[in-house]
Amino acid sequence: MITEAEIFDFGDHTSEACYVCSCSSDVTNVDCSRRGLTSLPNGIDSKVMKLNISNNEISSFPSNLSRLYNLVSLDLSGNHLSDLPIDALQNLTALEMLNLSKNSFESWLSLNPNEVLKPASSLKILDLSQNKLKTLANLGNLELLISTSLETLILENCEINSIHGRSPLSGLTDIKSLKLNNNPLLRIQNLISPTLKSLYVSNCQLSYISHNEFAFLPSLVYLKISHNYRLQLASTTDTIYSDSLRFLDISYCNVFRPNLSGFPNLRKAIIKNNMIRFLKSNEFINNSKLEYLDIAYNNIGTLKGDTFRGLGMLRYLDLSWNEIADIPEETFQEMKSLTQVKLARNYLNKVGHFKSTSLSILDMSACEISIIGKDSLEGLPSLVDINLSRNVLSYIPDSISSNTLKYLNLNFNRISSINNFTFFMLPRLVGLSVIGNRFTNIWSRTYFNSNPYLDRLDLGDNMWRCDCSDDNIWLEACYLTWNPSEKVHSVDSLIWFIIVMIVGLSFCLVIVHLIKKSMNRRLAVIQAERERQAEEARDRLRQLRMRAEQEALANTPDPRDLIAPPSYDEALSMPKLNSSCLSLNETGTGKTKRRRGRRKTKSSGDLLEETERNGDARVFDDLQLDETPNDNNKQRRRRNRRYGSHDIAELDQSPGARRRRMSEYDRLNGTVTVEVEAEVERQLLPRNLRHSDEDQPRESNL
Repeated sequence: MITEAEIFDFGDHTSEACYVCSCSSDVTNVDCSRRGLTSLPNGIDSKVMKLNISNNEISSFPSNLSRLYNLVSLDLSGNHLSDLPIDALQNLTALEMLNLSKNSFESWLSLNPNEVLKPASSLKILDLSQNKLKTLANLGNLELLISTSLETLILENCEINSIHGRSPLSGLTDIKSLKLNNNPLLRIQNLISPTLKSLYVSNCQLSYISHNEFAFLPSLVYLKISHNYRLQLASTTDTIYSDSLRFLDISYCNVFRPNLSGFPNLRKAIIKNNMIRFLKSNEFINNSKLEYLDIAYNNIGTLKGDTFRGLGMLRYLDLSWNEIADIPEETFQEMKSLTQVKLARNYLNKVGHFKSTSLSILDMSACEISIIGKDSLEGLPSLVDINLSRNVLSYIPDSISSNTLKYLNLNFNRISSINNFTFFMLPRLVGLSVIGNRFTNIWSRTYFNSNPYLDRLDLGDNMWRCDCSDDNIWLEACYLTWNPSEKVHSVDSLIWFIIVMIVGLSFCLVIVHLIKKSMNRRLAVIQAERERQAEEARDRLRQLRMRAEQEALANTPDPRDLIAPPSYDEALSMPKLNSSCLSLNETGTGKTKRRRGRRKTKSSGDLLEETERNGDARVFDDLQLDETPNDNNKQRRRRNRRYGSHDIAELDQSPGARRRRMSEYDRLNGTVTVEVEAEVERQLLPRNLRHSDEDQPRESNL
């Protein structure tokens, strides 16, 4: 019951911890890194196997880790731990990896090294890098670290400058790898361990290694001491010896001589970027098991024919970036397993007559080679790939012979021509590259009649002059690459190609015609729509103009209303019309014509007087009498229904009508005023008499 309650309680808290940290689906991997934690979060289940609480603010080792008995990996790096309790790893029997790097440990005593690792019986990797431990030595009568299971100890960037006292590895009975990179270490000494296999001391300040330095490391297999810029190997009399060493890396040091005779079982040696100036005879006579040798980036000037004698198992040899000017013919002859040689960036001026029965890849690029001998490749019966790029070759000799050569690289040389016999003796040639040369004339197909396996030609960056009228050339040479297996076509394929091209062209023409027709139809529709819209706009403008003219005509005043009628004297002086004019509003009856024949210059008063004298009663047919409200006297008001509106308005504004209105006004007031004006001085102008139907005298006759 207690166990079930605890499990149930952990389950509840695990969900709470996963809110803070990142948990896997089965809650066996919990990542609490970079959370700003000061302690281990609560609720982490006991089934967790990987716990990462790195890069936080934890200053004391978490005490509740002891319940995580299934923990395999624990990462506490990047915190502020300064000491480790003696029971820190209590109950962590399954722990295999413990990372305490990037903390604040400054002394081995603060780690309790003799006791702290004992409970972790399965611990294999301990990382204490980037702590200021400063030294690597035992603690008086105590061992430095005690662990029967630890295999890898990482002490990189710990400011360790010395190893003294008894061996610091004596308490680690199963140690296999020790990493001391990036420390200011001057000497390697007092390292005693029968189980140590790998030792990393790169990027330190080593200047000397004693000849018996590795005598107490009988299992040492891997030694990397590169980037120690002052390191020199022991002299011939004090040769460094290690019977177990298989891998040695002493690159980027200050080595003047390889001196590998003390490593009889060495398999791989990297000695590049050093100061080796020459290689003596039988330099590697004791390294009969060596398979990989890299001596690039040195100052080697010469080689002797027996320099590599005894390297019967050597497969890879790198001599590039040196100053070698001549290589003897028998240099590679005794290396029966040699398959790849790099001689790039040396000062060889010709391809010598090398002898090697196993060499298949040869790199001689950028060596200032100007000559290739006719029999240069005959001593290499297994040669498959040769790189002669970036040299100063100006021609290729006829009939260079190799029955195995497949790839020939002649890029970036000065070759300008080839002929039928250039590649005649290369029957297995598959790829040929001549990029960046000086070819101008297109090659004939007959140049490669003896190369049935030729599959690829790289012809770019040449000054080709293509003449398409010549049937015996490769038009493909005008491009960058020619693949013969892909470009050979029969007559039937050519006919089919022409037919497909014609059909395709016809199809394209039909499509273009349809597209053009559709576009013309669409343009016609758009033009008709534009014309219709323009016509509607013109109709609207015409209607607006007509409406404006009608409104202007309706609002325009009568011109006769703008001109004042003539006065009485002016009317008398006006000439008499020869013929009568009808009113615009009258019909053309005979009586009306005779009536309109009268003089228009007469005033209304004159018309009244003339009517009274002549006794014409027709004029007064439409007169009616009106009574005034003051004296009830009947007044005569003239209303002629036979005259138009204009004539009535003219009569109402005449001087006679005005005098009559004035007399009526005076009569209403009880006074009568008669004004008679006569002009006797003014000479009357002769006037044309106008006679009516009635032969009676008129006022104009007087």
